[in-house]
Amino acid sequence: MRADVTLGAVLVAAAAAVTAAESQQALPVPTRPLEWKDVNFLSTSDVHGWLLGHQHNYSGDFGSFASFATHMRSIASSKRVDLLLIDAGDHHDGSGLVSSSPTAAGDSETIFSMLPFDVLTIGNHELYHYDDALEAYRNVGRWGGRYVTSNVNISIQANDGSWQSVPIGEQYLKFKTEQGRHVTAFGVIFDCKLSWRTAGVSVQKPSKLAKEQWFINAIQEAPDYFVLAGHMPVRGETSEWTAIYDAIRAVHPYVPIYLFGGHTHVRDCIQYDDRSIGVVPGCYLETVAFTSSSLPANESDIAPLDVSRRYLDANPVTYKWHTNTSDDFDLPIGQNITKALVKLASDLDISTPLGIAPHSYFLNRHQWGHKRSVLTLFSDEVLPYTVRDKERNGTRVIIGNAGSLRFDLFQGTFDRNDELTVSPFTSAFLYVSLPAGLARNITEQMNRSGASKLVPSPSTSTSPSQLYTKAEEEARVRRLHDEWVAEQWQDYLSQSGSDGMTLSGSLDQVVFGVHDKPRTLGLVTKDKCPGRGDDIEHIPVPFTPNQPDFIESPFPDVDDGEVIDVVCMDFSLDDFLAAVNVLDPTIGLKESHMKPYAEGLQINTVFGMYAKHKWSKGL
Repeated sequence: MRADVTLGAVLVAAAAAVTAAESQQALPVPTRPLEWKDVNFLSTSDVHGWLLGHQHNYSGDFGSFASFATHMRSIASSKRVDLLLIDAGDHHDGSGLVSSSPTAAGDSETIFSMLPFDVLTIGNHELYHYDDALEAYRNVGRWGGRYVTSNVNISIQANDGSWQSVPIGEQYLKFKTEQGRHVTAFGVIFDCKLSWRTAGVSVQKPSKLAKEQWFINAIQEAPDYFVLAGHMPVRGETSEWTAIYDAIRAVHPYVPIYLFGGHTHVRDCIQYDDRSIGVVPGCYLETVAFTSSSLPANESDIAPLDVSRRYLDANPVTYKWHTNTSDDFDLPIGQNITKALVKLASDLDISTPLGIAPHSYFLNRHQWGHKRSVLTLFSDEVLPYTVRDKERNGTRVIIGNAGSLRFDLFQGTFDRNDELTVSPFTSAFLYVSLPAGLARNITEQMNRSGASKLVPSPSTSTSPSQLYTKAEEEARVRRLHDEWVAEQWQDYLSQSGSDGMTLSGSLDQVVFGVHDKPRTLGLVTKDKCPGRGDDIEHIPVPFTPNQPDFIESPFPDVDDGEVIDVVCMDFSLDDFLAAVNVLDPTIGLKESHMKPYAEGLQINTVFGMYAKHKWSKGL
């Protein structure tokens, strides 16, 4: 075995050991004070309902963040500088708080709005269903006039019965900060060239928005600075800031522009010129971005601005250190939000323990087949135990879509919120009876072809580079995030090897080196801004590339000629049909040949069913 492969395996094992011990260790404490400047920002994006935080490991809940933000506003006031709170959208779809009932997302939004933001915008997950967009429109008042949807409209019925297209939120904002500075702000989402775009909701291309007369009029007056909150990255795929940025720069060459993005779930930073900065804060309330900048001394000052950004671990240890608080950290606003979250979780019945997971199972740290891979648990244990049809007692194999799992499963109490965190999707099951000799090759053929919904399909779009289904867009976000995490891990392995680390030392030396090196897993950010962005130095989270798109339950011990039930998820039906017809074109398998299997069962309930029966000991 090659030395670098051996080293990588040891590092993965050691990192897993770190993970197991993290819950028993004190969280790392920051060592560098924040760089407060004339104008400062706390930004979030892609929270996706993680308002309860990461309960199994390291983060605080939204109440903790609210206390932190309130303390930070007090610090800013005492320093006589600006502090603005920004959010770039995607509150829906994710944890049990937003995915467990039709009204859960709206109830969570009401709690979210208990913390006053200065500028918020909308995400694509708030636009998948007309009812969600309508709920956002009808309750936009909860945001105090700071919810901005510059290029998103919704069609509503007027009193006379006619339909009108109106912005969901404000088209733009003009306001004065506590320090008396004038701000012009916009909220923008990427051009949703998607086949899922629901009737009654329209999204305008940002490049067209920049040519609208109302936009041109809105930017004529020079503010002290512009704030652009947008549900799109600040560079790379689906980044469409250029037209808006150029339109502002054509009128105001030197007015500072501060951009806050999201959508791709990464942490990133870039400067378009020396009087701007664009920051993406990450996702799932794992981290919060702190951005700061000097401002021009006067109208004739055109010198480069002094800007910085910091990615903060979203936990009370970080919050308390940066606000110099301890027992006095929790404020009424945070306590009230936490109480509201606990009550909502109770009302939704997502916090009742279903079982106690004996181990942690990871989505990307191990290859499918490893005993601590959540994909292995899914294929070898959960699917065979839960996907049963009382009308079909024969032998079967179950083919699952690996993409239906979206997060790790942690050791300890497992509840409905954890279940929806692992898989919030509603895919059902179908079956067809086929010879075992054919059936045993279907999953391999599906993986050989690749998941059709991971790339644009000509069958669903007139221009594959222009139109995407909801599934394709979600897969793209996941790919970009996975590539980002994989790069962190590969860089770490390469650096470890280049430092001459060998297996001859102790495990602690191999993984951590000297004792002042990082000892906790987390994100390691490389962006395009100068200086060090990470507030805490971590070991990157291990990442295993090339996971299969499809996995299957253990194949039954039968002769090739025996006919068995072959079960697949309805989400991957196209891939299943194509694979069967490639393996045996004479079958001509069609959707009409498929029948429901375990009718009524959906993928977002199988882990809970399994936990109730297999992990109930100790409850």
